[in-house]
Amino acid sequence: MKILLVSKFDLPDFMCDMITHGLKSLFESDVIDINESWYLYSDFRNYWADRVPSRGMEYGRGFTLYGKLPKLNIDRTDIETKIKNHYFDKIIYGSIARCTKYLQLVLEYYKSNEIIFIDGEDDQNIRFQFVKIGTYFKRELIYIKDEEYRIRVNPINFCIPKELIVKEIPKKEKDYATIIPGDKSTYIYTEEKPYYEDYQKSYFGVTSKKGGWDCLRHYEILMNGCVPFFPGLEECPETTMTRFPKKLVLHSNELIKKGNDLSFYEEYVKVLLEHTRDFLTTESVAKGILGI
Repeated sequence: MKILLVSKFDLPDFMCDMITHGLKSLFESDVIDINESWYLYSDFRNYWADRVPSRGMEYGRGFTLYGKLPKLNIDRTDIETKIKNHYFDKIIYGSIARCTKYLQLVLEYYKSNEIIFIDGEDDQNIRFQFVKIGTYFKRELIYIKDEEYRIRVNPINFCIPKELIVKEIPKKEKDYATIIPGDKSTYIYTEEKPYYEDYQKSYFGVTSKKGGWDCLRHYEILMNGCVPFFPGLEECPETTMTRFPKKLVLHSNELIKKGNDLSFYEEYVKVLLEHTRDFLTTESVAKGILGI
C-alpha cells in the first residue's frame, strides 16, 4: 500500500508520530512523509541538538517512541504530480490541526474514503470542517449529539512499538514504581533502560489524566508487565481511549484498594500483556485507521 503522510514533522507530536511509526513498520518506504520524520529513526540522537528545540523532547527524553525505526530511503520528489496521478492508495493527514498542505489538490483527485484525518490534540474540539471530506479520527473524543457527525467521527488512542513489550511477566521487587504523576521530584530517569526496569520490577505504576485522558505513560506501564494504578479512570468517557483495557484496570484497582492480597495479580498481568500485544501497538492502531 502506498501512502502519503502529510505533517510538518518539525517537532515531535505523539499521535502523529505513533501512526507514522506503525505505518512505516508495516509498509516501510511506501509511506512517504512529506517532511522527514527524522527523530523516529535510529540515528536521530546524533543530530538531535541541531535539529529540534529543547521543548520538542522534554517529555520522556525521547523514550519509547523515538529513535526506533531503521533508516529508510524515501523518495519525496514530485509530490503534487503523484497526487494528480493518483499514485497513492491513501492520503493521511497525521495532525490535521497543524498541517493541511496539499488539501485542495488532494480533494480534487481523491475520494473521501481515500483520505484520513488524524486529530490527536489534547482538546476535545471536533474540527467539523474535515469530518465530511474524509475519515476522521479524534483522540480525546467525547459524546457527539448530532447523529450524522457521531457516526463519522472515529476514536483513536496512543500506542507503543511492539518490540518494547516484555515477553514474560518480570520478577517483582516493590509495590509501586518511582514516578508519581505531578511530583517532579520523582522524574529521575535520564536513560530509557532504568526507566523501563523500574516499571518491570514494580507491581503497580501510578498514572493519571494529564492535558487529556490519553497519556503515553499508561502504555509504558502496560508494556513493561506492570499494572496501571489509575485514580479517576472511571470518569473517562466511553469514546476516549477505547482500546485501553479500562475494565481490567478498574477492576484490578478495586482489588488493590481492598487489601494486600495479590493472588489475582499474575493472571491480570498476563491478560493485560496479551491485550497490549493485540490492540495497543503502533502497527495495530495503524491497521485500524486503514481498516485492514
